[in-house]
Amino acid sequence: MSLLWKLKAELAQAPDILPRDKFMLWSAFTLAFFGFLRSSEFTSPSTSHFNALSHLSGISFNSDGSLSLHLKSSKTDPYRQGCSLLIAPSGQSICAVRAIRKYMAHHPFNLDGPIYTFQSGLYLTRTQVTSPLCLLLKRLHIPTELYASHSFRIGAATTAAKAGLPPWLNQTLGRWSSNCFALYIRTPSSILQKVPGLLANAAAGTQSIWNPQEGCCTHLT
Repeated sequence: MSLLWKLKAELAQAPDILPRDKFMLWSAFTLAFFGFLRSSEFTSPSTSHFNALSHLSGISFNSDGSLSLHLKSSKTDPYRQGCSLLIAPSGQSICAVRAIRKYMAHHPFNLDGPIYTFQSGLYLTRTQVTSPLCLLLKRLHIPTELYASHSFRIGAATTAAKAGLPPWLNQTLGRWSSNCFALYIRTPSSILQKVPGLLANAAAGTQSIWNPQEGCCTHLT
């Protein structure tokens, strides 16, 4: 989370990125993180073509303030059954719901096309996520060798473990195929609602453990 805070500040003052594109990139960064998204799920294969069979769709805002979106298919969904994702507000300035609202306010998009496009009209690709990400990291004097478009998904899983989420929930949120039983667990929306807040409030150096009875994390002393 600390790196996301730094990226947000650096992106806001980047002189070589258009204001509207800043909203787009920040929304893509935060949605990829809080949604545990694979690169292929929020980027296009090229700047002029997107895969309608696998791209995010069905974006809607719920009465409780959360965001719902639909994945038509993914790496671990060969039969294209699709799945729905629920992302609640984090309660912090690092928030995927707030970011996508701001992006949509400045750049309304056609739900039949890709969600993320630059002001020029070009579609957001993996390379165009990695390039500005590494540019911002360099300006923060952070080595870039280990960072790319998939880093948000890895960072989400790491932060979830740090926040004390149980392995089965981490695995379900990331839709990983190993230990496949976890994918069949019906995760209550009451738990999903708490995930963004738990990730955003993960304190450095604080170890937590998930309490299933209370539906929250208990900090260890």
